[in-house]
Amino acid sequence: MVAIPSFWDERKLLVFVALIIVAASAMLLQIDAVRHGRQNLIDEAGASVFAPIGDAVLSAGRAIAAEASALAHAGSLAHENEQLRARIVQLQQHDDMLHAAGAENVELKGLIGMRDALPKPSIAADVVGYAPEAGRLEIAIDRGTVDGVGRDAVVVGSTGLVGHVVDAGPHEAHVLLVIDQTSAVPAYLERSRCWGIVVGTSLHVKMKYIAQDKKVAAGDLVVTGRGEVYPGGIPIGRVREVDKSDSALYQTAILDSAIDFSSLTRVLVLPAR
Repeated sequence: MVAIPSFWDERKLLVFVALIIVAASAMLLQIDAVRHGRQNLIDEAGASVFAPIGDAVLSAGRAIAAEASALAHAGSLAHENEQLRARIVQLQQHDDMLHAAGAENVELKGLIGMRDALPKPSIAADVVGYAPEAGRLEIAIDRGTVDGVGRDAVVVGSTGLVGHVVDAGPHEAHVLLVIDQTSAVPAYLERSRCWGIVVGTSLHVKMKYIAQDKKVAAGDLVVTGRGEVYPGGIPIGRVREVDKSDSALYQTAILDSAIDFSSLTRVLVLPAR
């Protein structure tokens, strides 16, 4: 009795034959590649599949290494940043000191020039108090009666008139500023050679009672006129604008004060006569 092969046996036989053919073909390709010095198809296929994966792995490794290095140096970088910030602050403070020293130098030179131009010896003083919102605009200085400073002593700054002393103690005195509304100073227009009175308005000063026939222009210098309290020739300010009404008997000039009262730190005091 002859056995009849089943369907599954035929399939196994076909698979076996196919594998033999594939193996033989691969062997022939390998022999041909070796003979001609090339990679065989299997190696090329493996390279094309695994090379991108290897590159990705290497890139990921480099990124992880870079991150690890950054973490390792994070502490030192933070310390360097803190040192740089401290250095910047130090340089800013140094710049502020240089600026302040420069401003102080300019003020001192101005005071020396003013002292040399004054008609009599003066007393140097520091401003120790200023209350711009007080009922009366005045400053306090660190010189008093023991230093020769008394009531009605004239006070000047590096660029012009500050005011006059209204009261004095042994070691301190109060100076009424020319911008105070109760202040009145005999004044003189240098260019037009005209007299008037400079009074305060709390914000600035103005010169009143200028004769209508006198020519007054912006920029004209106004100085103190010699009187019972004030010596002559101390700058008060320059004309900013003129109020000249045809119906008024006199002109009025608004002045820019020669002194910046908000930054006043040193003054000279002329003892009262």
